[in-house]
Parts: sequence; C-alpha cells; structure tokens
Amino acid sequence: MAVIKPQGFEASFSSPSGKYKGALLCGPNWELLNRLKNLAVKSFSEQHPDGEVVRLSDTDLAADTGRLLEELQSISMFGADKLILVDATSSTIHKACIGAISVGWSDCLLLVTAGDLKKSSPLRKEFEASPDLAITICFDQSLGELLEFAASFMSGLGVTIDREAVELVVDAVGGNAALLQSELTKLASYAGEDGSLSVSDVNEVIAGNEAASMEGLIDAVFSGRPDAAVQAVTTLQQQGQQPASVLIALTNHCALLVEMATAMEGGRRADTIVKEWRPPIFFKRHNAMATQLNICGLPQLLTVAERLRSANSEVRRKPLINWPVAERFVISAASSFRRTG
Repeated sequence: MAVIKPQGFEASFSSPSGKYKGALLCGPNWELLNRLKNLAVKSFSEQHPDGEVVRLSDTDLAADTGRLLEELQSISMFGADKLILVDATSSTIHKACIGAISVGWSDCLLLVTAGDLKKSSPLRKEFEASPDLAITICFDQSLGELLEFAASFMSGLGVTIDREAVELVVDAVGGNAALLQSELTKLASYAGEDGSLSVSDVNEVIAGNEAASMEGLIDAVFSGRPDAAVQAVTTLQQQGQQPASVLIALTNHCALLVEMATAMEGGRRADTIVKEWRPPIFFKRHNAMATQLNICGLPQLLTVAERLRSANSEVRRKPLINWPVAERFVISAASSFRRTG
C-alpha cells in the first residue's frame, strides 16, 4: 500500500500498466475527492482513447455483489484497457470491494470512492494490506490557511481585496486551494481601476458563475453528455450549491421540456415552439432548448421526471450521501438522452 498525496494522484493513477492497479479515495473533503475522481477518468480517457470506463453504483452491486469481480477479471468488449469506478456508500459495497481485492485481477484499474473512513475500516485496511493498491486521503484545509493564502495570492497580483470578500470566495470554493487559486485569478480581472475588489464585486461574479454552471449542467444532461454533466455537478458542488437545489433545477427544466414535447405531438417544430412559448424563453437559450427537444423524446422525458422524483426523495432520506445520489442520477439521466445514431 502507498499513500499518495492529492496533488500527485493523477500522475500516479492513470493506466493499468502503471505501478498501482487500484486506489481508494477517502476523507471528509467530498469536493476534492470528486475532483480527483474526475481527473483520473479524464487522464485515463486521454491515455487510452479506446479504453472503457465502467461505473458501478450501489444499486448495481447490492443486487449482485459478485459483479465487481466479474468486471475486474473480464476483458473489455473491444480488448482495450478498462477503468472501473465504484462509489462505496454502504457496508454491502465495502464487502464486494474487499471480496474482489482478496481474489485479485490483472488488466483493469479499480477506483473506489468511500467518503470519510476510520482507520479501523475493513475496506481501508484491505487497501493498506496490498502492495499494488494506493490510498489518497482528502482532508479539509483549515479556514485560516485558505484565508492567508488568498490574501497573499491577490497581493501578488496587485489586487486589494476586502477581508469579507476573501472570506466569501473561500466559502464559495468549499476548502479547495487549487480551485481557490483559479477563482482568485478570474476575480482579479474584475478589479476596478484602483485595483480593488469589494464584497459586492465578488457577490456579482459568483452569482453569475453559479447561474452559468447550473445552465451548463442542464444543457449537459438534456443533450445526452454524461461526462460534461458530471463535471458540471462537481463545479456546482465546489461553488457551494446543495444537491437538493441541483435536483430541483433539473426537475423544473424537465417539466418545461415535457410541456413543450407534448406540444410537439401535434407536428409543430421544436424551434417554433421555443420561440413562441409563453412566458417567453430568453432568446440566448432558444437554440439550446430546441436542440434538447429534438434529442429528448416525450417518453424519455416522462421516465426521467419520475426518476427525478425518486432522486429528490432519496436525497432527503440519505443526507450523508446526497452528492453521490445526485451524481448517480445525473449520469443516468444524461445517458438516457445520449444519441445512438
């Protein structure tokens, strides 16, 4: 077992032919955990364009705990490399992972995300006992460290920023130093002629970014782009959005598309319906909405609307794993709208 620091995770875990054939991402910082997972998928896909990424949900493994081992030991449909992702959100999934590790595999990568695990956790102990598995622990950074970094970074850019504005930015990124630096760099371009940023300046920029990110998620889901949808979910989480808010936004948009798709049943064109809709749709959203209507059929939309109701209910019942629940739904919904031709 090796402990890999978060900043070295992407380089260490990207290929089945590398040093490690499996890794466990755990810790209290869900935002960092999800970001590292997405980086691993991106790196794997870039290095193995013909490779296969398999996502196994708790539902998949709860129904068949042996499926994980079968996936790990089976060859990809096209003989290419394979990355298997598992969100270990229950003891049943932990046992499935432990069982697979005890048997072993050769030509696949396994990436398990498991939230904050105690040192006594059987799953964590199983990873620690294996020389070809790695662990990355995603700790939260202290508020003081982030505030000090932000003030120093902005000073280096020649920007004066209010203490309250710094706290607002730090809160918005949820303890992620890498994202904090990125957001501060963007904010610096909004500084006034005197090189200063106030709380109102930061509020205005953050509000605009959040609105754009939510639109990005909606467009990714309802145009059938699962990878883009997952990245949008991660961005919204980094911005401090709650999963319930994300699901509500998707629910409202799906309901609107259901109404529009129903109107199309009479033979009207999607672009005409969007243009003539009342209350009016903002003109810059016309093309995106028309595209979604041409991709999403009414039966699919009704199915996704029902799944949204279930996802909202599950998030309320399972607050400790609400982000994994939301992400699982986003992947499922976006995949259902993916073009096949």
